[in-house]
Amino acid sequence: MIRIFFNLVELRTKVASLLPFLIGTTIAYYTLGSISFERFFLMMFSLLCIDMATTGLNHYYDYKRALLKKGYHYEKHNPISSGELAPHVALRILIALILLGIFLGLGLVLYTDLVVLALGSLSFAVGISYSAGPLPLSRTILGELFSGFFMGVLIPFIAFYIQVPARLLGTVNYEQGSLLMQIHLDVVASLLFVSFSLMLFIGNIMLANNICDMEEDFENKRYTLPLSIGRKNSIILFKINIVMAYLSLFVALITGNLPWFVFISFISMPIVYKNTRKFTLNPVKAITFKYAVKNFLVFSSVLFTNLLMVAFMKFK
Repeated sequence: MIRIFFNLVELRTKVASLLPFLIGTTIAYYTLGSISFERFFLMMFSLLCIDMATTGLNHYYDYKRALLKKGYHYEKHNPISSGELAPHVALRILIALILLGIFLGLGLVLYTDLVVLALGSLSFAVGISYSAGPLPLSRTILGELFSGFFMGVLIPFIAFYIQVPARLLGTVNYEQGSLLMQIHLDVVASLLFVSFSLMLFIGNIMLANNICDMEEDFENKRYTLPLSIGRKNSIILFKINIVMAYLSLFVALITGNLPWFVFISFISMPIVYKNTRKFTLNPVKAITFKYAVKNFLVFSSVLFTNLLMVAFMKFK
């Protein structure tokens, strides 16, 4: 049963949300020299619960809406449609995960402020609408954008925000009928550059998944981005996203928004290049999709390690 649960929520893929969370926390530690472990663990477990529920709901609604009831995704990849897990049992598990995630998230709000409640609620709403509802985001050309932005940008930002005092980020004042907002870019610039890179790599995971599933998606009326722009253009976009991700990191280094020690992160480039070549030459779900995931893991884990080393050296 544990194995089936892991397949339902695709536990192995949760690193895609954990690494941005850890990177946002590390940048906060580099900024302050300390972190709150209560806030750290509350957000981490809430994030994991909602992320697992979102993945599980994607399987559940793929099973419910499937028109093509054959192929790798329906017969093997999805534990509900393959018959390993009854639909009503899966739904109960997913509802329990959602409720636990909400409970932990509200606990985090008690430690922080209403901004976290607003951002967390927005993330939750997008996470659920990604798979559920009359027109799930995963079935549209916006799937890559939303998954990349919310996992690559919003998660590290919230992880950063819950650790750093609001006064360091900026100020909001209301004067003579005008709302004045000031953001201290010197504090958040490093986070923005890094988040942009993460967004592109995470978006590429979704893009690779949809490239592999083009035939099945067409049969199931899932009008994803690759179906809209074609396989050739989708592969070109996949490559451009990787180049832009490294370029963002390079700009952050030369503008002084990241310490030069982080330049070591570029050692991941040869591995990412090889993985990209393997995937783009033969984009097949059961064979080469894993290389898109490996690209993200290699890039983000090397970056996380470098940022952590820099933070420790700064406050040793």
